[in-house]
Amino acid sequence: MRTGVLLGFSVLVMGALGGAWWISGAGSSESPPAPLELTAPPASANAVAPATAKKKKEGRYEHPWDAAYTRYYQRVSEDGTIPHDALMSAHRQREALLSAQGDQGVADAGISRARWTWLGPGNIGGRIRPILIHPADHNLIWVGSCSGGIWASTNAGGRFEPVDDFLPNLAVTAMIFDPFDASVMYAGTGEGGFFQNADGSSNTAAVRGAGVFKSTDGGQTWVRLESTSGPEWYQVCRLAGSPTEPDVVLAATGAGIYRSTDGGQTWSVRSTERTLDIRFHPTDGQIAIAGRADGIAQYSSDGGQTWSNATGISGTRVELAFAPSSPTTIYASVSRSGNLFCYRSTDGGRTYVQRGGGFSTLALYDDAIWVHPTNANFVVIGGLELHRSTNGGSSFTRISSWSLAPRSPHADTHAIVQHPAFDGTTNKTVYIGNDGGLYRTDDITTVTEDTGWFVMNNNLGVTQFYGAAAGPLSETVVGGTQDNGTLRYRGDPQNWDRIFGGDGTYAAADPTDGRIFYGGSQRLNLFRTDNGGDTTRSIVNGDNSIGDRGSSRCNFIPQFALDPNDPNRMLAAARSLWRTNNVKAGTVDWFSIKPPAQGCSADPREEPDHGHEHGEQEPGGDHYTSNNPCNISTFAVAPGNSDIIWVAHNRGDVYMTTNGTAQNPTWTRVDENGPLPARWVNSIAISPLDSNRVYVSLMGFEPDNVWRTTDAGQTWEPVVGSGERALPAAPVSWILHHRTKAGWLYAGTDVGIFASEDDGATWSTTNDGPAAVTLDQLFWKDDCTLVAVTHGRGIYRADVCGLCESISRVKAKCKLSRSRLKATAITSLPDGTAVSFLLDADRELAATVNAQGKAKAVFKEVTAGNHDVCMKECATRCASTVCE
Repeated sequence: MRTGVLLGFSVLVMGALGGAWWISGAGSSESPPAPLELTAPPASANAVAPATAKKKKEGRYEHPWDAAYTRYYQRVSEDGTIPHDALMSAHRQREALLSAQGDQGVADAGISRARWTWLGPGNIGGRIRPILIHPADHNLIWVGSCSGGIWASTNAGGRFEPVDDFLPNLAVTAMIFDPFDASVMYAGTGEGGFFQNADGSSNTAAVRGAGVFKSTDGGQTWVRLESTSGPEWYQVCRLAGSPTEPDVVLAATGAGIYRSTDGGQTWSVRSTERTLDIRFHPTDGQIAIAGRADGIAQYSSDGGQTWSNATGISGTRVELAFAPSSPTTIYASVSRSGNLFCYRSTDGGRTYVQRGGGFSTLALYDDAIWVHPTNANFVVIGGLELHRSTNGGSSFTRISSWSLAPRSPHADTHAIVQHPAFDGTTNKTVYIGNDGGLYRTDDITTVTEDTGWFVMNNNLGVTQFYGAAAGPLSETVVGGTQDNGTLRYRGDPQNWDRIFGGDGTYAAADPTDGRIFYGGSQRLNLFRTDNGGDTTRSIVNGDNSIGDRGSSRCNFIPQFALDPNDPNRMLAAARSLWRTNNVKAGTVDWFSIKPPAQGCSADPREEPDHGHEHGEQEPGGDHYTSNNPCNISTFAVAPGNSDIIWVAHNRGDVYMTTNGTAQNPTWTRVDENGPLPARWVNSIAISPLDSNRVYVSLMGFEPDNVWRTTDAGQTWEPVVGSGERALPAAPVSWILHHRTKAGWLYAGTDVGIFASEDDGATWSTTNDGPAAVTLDQLFWKDDCTLVAVTHGRGIYRADVCGLCESISRVKAKCKLSRSRLKATAITSLPDGTAVSFLLDADRELAATVNAQGKAKAVFKEVTAGNHDVCMKECATRCASTVCE
C-alpha cells in the first residue's frame, strides 16, 4: 500500500531529482499509489466521461442496517460489547509488530516479498459521505469513505488516490476546512449515528469511529485529537467551523453537540441528544442550526453555546440547509415513515412549515439537502433518489433513478456539495456522494434522471467487498459487495462491471471451467453464470431448493462454497448446512445434511428469542434477524477428502463429520474440548497436508482469535503468538493455510494481513498490498496466487511463488548526484540476492546497485514502473535494508 515500505535490498532517496526513489529487493507493490502528496496539483481535468459500465439485473437490497448489524455483532466479545478504542489499540499493536519484525529480519510467508497487484475496482465506488473541495484551488477534492479512509484528487476528480493509510478501516463521515486557514482540516469518524440502534440502548451499529482527526498540512497527514478519544465520540456525524471566530468548531455526534474554542484541543458538551446535522450561518458565527435523530430541529443565537428547539417538524432524522441568498430562510429534509418531507423556515429556524416531498428514504440512513446559493426557492433533496424543487419546496421533480446507474446516480444520497465557484450562471456544478461513490452534474438546473450525470469514480478504490472468487483457468474475478451487487474483473482495474444486483455475498469459481462462476445476493439468493458473467441464472428456484433461503434462518451475508474435490458439489450455510451434488444442472437440487445445533430449532419461532437478546429487533417490529446465534457462520471441506466437513455457528459452536458425503452425515460437537471462546467463528481452514490439523478464526477484539487442533478437535490451543510478534487483538475474518508449505498461515484481520511460517508461533505483517485495511476473505486463485478481499479498498493479488529465502538485515549507503543514484551495501549480500526498484516517472539517469563487491547492477535511462534484477544468479535470497 505505501511505497514507503522497504522490501528486500531497499534504499529510499529523496530530493534532487524530485519525488521518492526506491530500490527494493524481490518485490514491490502495484496498488493504489502511496498516500497522495497534495502539493502541486496538475491542470484541471474538467472533462470526465460519462459512465459506460454495464449494469444488469439490478436488485434493491433490503436494509443497509442488516449489513451494519452483521458487521457489528460479528465483532462483539462474549459479553456482547466491543472494548473501548479497540480498533485504535489493534492498530498500535500492529505498528509494534512492524517495528519488532523490522529489527529482526523476519520470515513472512511471502506477504512482504511478494509482488502485490491492486485489481480495483477503480470505477465502481463504495459509500461516500463527506465531499470537500478546496476553496481556492478547485482541482483539489477530498472524499471520505465509510471503510476506505480519505481519498483525494489533484485534478478535479480526474483521478483519486488514498491520502493516509492509517485511516483505511475508519468510516469517515464528516470533513471541513478551517474557515480561516484551508491547510487546517478536520475529519469526523464513525457511521453509527446514521443507523438504527443496534444494542437497544445506544447507537453502535455500523463502523465505530475513533473521534475527530486533524490535519495541519493540507490533508497530507492526520492525527487524532485526543480530546475526542472517548466513547461519546464513536459517531461523529457532522462538523462545522465558525465563519467569524477562529478555532470555534461544533460537532454533531451520537452523544450530542460538542463545542470547541481552541481548534479541537478541548470540548464542552452543549447538548446530550443524538444529533446528526449541524451548520453555522454562512456569515454570522453567532447563528447555528442543528438537526437531531428524533425529529427535532434546533437553533442557537450564541455560536452554539445554548440551543432551543424549533417547532413545526414531525419525523425522525432532520437535515438542514441555509439559503445563502436569504439566510433567515432554512430548509429541512425530514425522514418520516420511510419518506422524506421538505420543511421551510423563514424566521431563522425557529418555526417550520411542511412544504412538499414524500419520496423514498431508508430511515436515518440516507438524507441530504442543498439550497441554491443565489436562488432561495431552488432546493435539492436526496434520499433513495434525488429530487429538485424550483418553487421553495412546494413540488419536486425526480432527477435521478438508481435503476439507471451508472448513467444516473446510485441509490442512497449522503452528500450534495456545490462547486466553490458555483454562481448559477457560468458554473452550475454539483457533486453527489452516495453508496456508489461520487457523481457530478455540470448543470443542476437542467439535469434529468438519465442525462447530464457523470461518474467520478476515477481510481476511487473504496468498494466494500464481502467475498470473491477466481479460478486457475482465467483472469476473471467475481466478487460480492455492499450495495453494489456482484462485480466482475477481466484484467483492467478501472473497468469492472456489474453482473448481479442487490447486496453481493461470497462467490465461487469452478476450477475446471474458467467460464463458470457463482454468486448471490443477501440470504442465499444464489446464481450461476456459465459464460464468465455475461448472463446469470438462479440455482435456488427448483422444487428441491434451500428451505432456509430468504429468511432469518440464514445470515444476511451467508457463506457458500464449492467442494474443493468435486466442482459439481456445493454447500451453503443457513440454519442447516445445505448440499447439492448437481450445481451445474439446469435445475439444481438442494438437501439439508445437518440438523440444527444444540438448543436450536429448524423453526426459529420455536426457540428462545435470541433476536431480542442480541438487539436484533428491526424497525417496525419484524423479528427478522441478521445474526441469529443458531445460524451457521462458516464451514470447510477437507482438501482431498469430501467426507470431512467442519461447520461453525454464529455463537461459536463447532461441529465436524467424517461421513459428509452420506445422505445424513453424523456430526460431533468439538468446540467444548478446549473450550473455544463463545464468539462468532468466521472461517475454518483444514490443512491440505493433514486433515486432523484444523484452524478456526474468531471475531471480536480479543487476543485469542486463531485456534488450532492437531487431533480433529479433541484438543485445542490458541496460535496467536506472544509479545510484540503476536497477532493484534482484532477480529480475524479469515485464516488460510498454504497449499504446500506446512505451518504457513495467512490471517485476514480488521487491521490488515498477517502471516506465519511457524504454525502461528510468531506473526509478521506488511505495509504493502492491503496493508492495514480490513480484510474479509483470503483465498488461493492457484498454487501461487494469493487473493486478498478487503472491505473498503477493493481486491489485491500477490504472487507468492519463487519466494526468496530471508537473510539478515543489512545497512546501505546512498548517494544521489546529478543524474546518478548509487546504493552500496555496507554488509555483504550473497550472489543471487534479488534487487528491484520502483520509479514514479521516466528518468534519464544511471542507477548503480552494489552489494559490497559481490554483485553489481547498472541501469540507464530507466522508465517508470517496477524493475527487477538478480545479482548474477537467479534470485534466491532477500535482504531487508535501511538507507543511512
